[in-house]
Amino acid sequence: MRRSALTKHASIIAIGFVTLSGNAWAQDAESAPAEEEYSTLDEIVVTASGRDQTKLESSISVTSVNAQMIQDFQPSSEAEVFKLLPGIQVPGTSGPGGNSNIAVRGLPVATGGAPFVQLQEDGLPVVLFGDIQFGNNDYWTRFDPSVANIEAVRGGSATTFASQAPGAVINYISNYGREEGGYVELKKGIDYSETQLNFRYGGALTDSMNFHVGGFFKKGRGPLNAGYNTSESLQVKANVTKEFDDGKGFFRLLFKYADTQEPNYTGAPALATISGNKVTSVRAWPGFDGREETNYSKYNQDFLIYNRDGNLERVKMDGITTKQKSIGGQFHYEFSENISIDNNFRWSDISGGFASPFLGIATRASILGSTVNGRTVAAIRYASGPNAGQLYTGQYVDNNVNVKTNIRDLGSLVNDLTLAGKFDMGFADLTARAGYFYMDQDIAMDWHVNKSLRELNGNSPSQLDLYDSATATAVANRITTEGISGYNNNWGNCCARDYDLSYTNTAPYVQLVLDNDIFNFDGSVRFEKVKASGYTIGGGAEFNIVSNGVTIPTMAANGARETLDYSRSYTSWTVGALWKATPDLSIFGRTSRGGRFNSDRQTVSGKFNADGSLCTRAQATALACTDGVTPSVDYVTQHEIGIKNRGSLGSGRYSVEFTLLKGDFKRSDFEPTVTGICPGGGCVIDNSFKTQGAEFFATLNFGGFNFIANATYTKAKQKFTSTRGGTQVAGSANFGRALGIPDLSYSLTASYDVAEIATLGVTAVGQSSTFDGTLTYPGKTVFNTNLKVRPIENLELGLNVYNLFNTYDARGNGVGVFQTGTPAGITGTPVIGRTLTGTARFSF
Repeated sequence: MRRSALTKHASIIAIGFVTLSGNAWAQDAESAPAEEEYSTLDEIVVTASGRDQTKLESSISVTSVNAQMIQDFQPSSEAEVFKLLPGIQVPGTSGPGGNSNIAVRGLPVATGGAPFVQLQEDGLPVVLFGDIQFGNNDYWTRFDPSVANIEAVRGGSATTFASQAPGAVINYISNYGREEGGYVELKKGIDYSETQLNFRYGGALTDSMNFHVGGFFKKGRGPLNAGYNTSESLQVKANVTKEFDDGKGFFRLLFKYADTQEPNYTGAPALATISGNKVTSVRAWPGFDGREETNYSKYNQDFLIYNRDGNLERVKMDGITTKQKSIGGQFHYEFSENISIDNNFRWSDISGGFASPFLGIATRASILGSTVNGRTVAAIRYASGPNAGQLYTGQYVDNNVNVKTNIRDLGSLVNDLTLAGKFDMGFADLTARAGYFYMDQDIAMDWHVNKSLRELNGNSPSQLDLYDSATATAVANRITTEGISGYNNNWGNCCARDYDLSYTNTAPYVQLVLDNDIFNFDGSVRFEKVKASGYTIGGGAEFNIVSNGVTIPTMAANGARETLDYSRSYTSWTVGALWKATPDLSIFGRTSRGGRFNSDRQTVSGKFNADGSLCTRAQATALACTDGVTPSVDYVTQHEIGIKNRGSLGSGRYSVEFTLLKGDFKRSDFEPTVTGICPGGGCVIDNSFKTQGAEFFATLNFGGFNFIANATYTKAKQKFTSTRGGTQVAGSANFGRALGIPDLSYSLTASYDVAEIATLGVTAVGQSSTFDGTLTYPGKTVFNTNLKVRPIENLELGLNVYNLFNTYDARGNGVGVFQTGTPAGITGTPVIGRTLTGTARFSF
């Protein structure tokens, strides 16, 4: 049989590693052994695992990055942190507020969010589902000084030690204060307006108690200057740990308070050259450079919505806002050398909002002469700013929405209980674990999606009003007010919605591990049940209201009502084996099948019966409704084989991890917005995906030189069908290149310590091209640098440069062409341009 080139390369690498090698809880996660021979592969895996095996001896793909590495990288969004992790594929250009699409191992995001990736804090999910509409998991988790490191498990035990995470679990692990110390750091934008104060401190309270507290305060306009403060955030996390006598365990309390306001970046126009289906020479659009400008505007800091109480309400254009209060507890106790119990608990009170000007581009000529609200548009005039009242003569307009979503409740109660026993079988140790997971997740929101018009400009664009006269400017001639031509009605009846939902996830799970000096085998299974309840109300018939003297069509959530009262049960499993070839080399293989419940994205799409049950395929075949049972659970199947190696290289130390992978999944979603695979919006999208590829992660420590590399290579393929009202509006009969996923993504990080005086570091982050269904967009590499100087004891001064060469890199997330010819006009969200940030840190 002819082997693939990828398999041949893996075999060669494995042989090379063999040749080279021939020559308790996360409580300790923030502290590393001091021995010279220490390797990151010696760390105990604490995420989605039994917490008693090192990385080298566990048959899963797991990677961790420490806090200092993340700080030096200076990510522009929470999701961009994940560019440092192999297997995680994300553009990372959505901004500090969040709303990123997070893919894993070539399994792309069909609609939005992180459907197969769970973000955790100290071993528990902050929200149960990663792709809650207007509530993605990256809204609610922030890297800050309280975090010791971030650990990611891809596939494998992520399917059985966590719910709703068949792709990956990314765990933010706190510093627990086992070593006394801390710092205060001032972080200041040098060429942009933003100030952040970071702090942390921890240590012993008594001989058996320790604590840690950390967080940040942040305020400013950010690197994309909106003309007003778009960032205004506070987060504090704290914990207290009581250790039991004789080292038998501990009890820990954890606290979190967050009140954040951060923008999400919605894109920018760009110039490009298009030859056939290939896009090249992407560069800034004159008057709107997405590297340093945004369509957030000081002339659009607030806007009117028609609220759920039936009144006009003025709301802030404040990006993504979060309010969080949580208290948690961790308990670990060893009854004997063989029997132990763990329990992890958290209660969270979560709410927030989403307010953003989406980007969409049309010609001014297409607006003039058109009919809007029953009247013919004769003129377009500035509605705000220094040109208010004057005619707008630009070639293009931004005609996308002003959207406001009130996230009334996203609170949860979660508990994970595990009992473990370890038994000597003579030839090997047998470890048996049994656990029970419970989480109740509330999702209550109301959406307000206004029809809006503004100038296409990156420097505080003005809203634009439409008139039915070329010369008259009286209120009676205005068709719109404050640039708004409709309240809540831009996306139709689907999306003037109001809902209050609850999802209760219970999951007993078991694991068996057989381990000796030569091998280990493990298998685990998780029995999921998710109970859905609550209601949704869609938009009703349009009606008119008078706003500022202008009649505006309006929609309210008084239309079709859905009741949810159903449950689904499904099983996830994984089996793996590892051969300890030498003390420094292990080879493993694993197969997994994990399920993921499709929650609020099932709603307002005709998939429910009047009694709240899901419509069956038989009912859908009879055209009574849309099949809700089949897409209510998505299954991901993954196969992987990998090697892990550590060793010496001269006077230095290295570690290498390499994994071959293969996977597939199917899923169905409702997509309200216009996308490349949902023309016109309001589509039920059925997708099938398959992928194969490899992950690579390596470290090298050589005196004062440190180097870390990670790469993900996948060949992802996709086919889909998009329907609206039972009629297909888009689709592909055969598998083709998956949308929005690069074949190759990577990051390279190097640093060099000059005695104890200074450290110089550089990071390169890049990816290959991506495909949007029609066009191929280029991939590029962005370089970041940092310099830290320690002029006196305890004081460190730093300079970080993000995007050193000011590269215009859209990271392949182009979303279409609005201007043909040479040059063409495209839209997308580029990486932030060159920004300089200074830091001053005092440690104690």
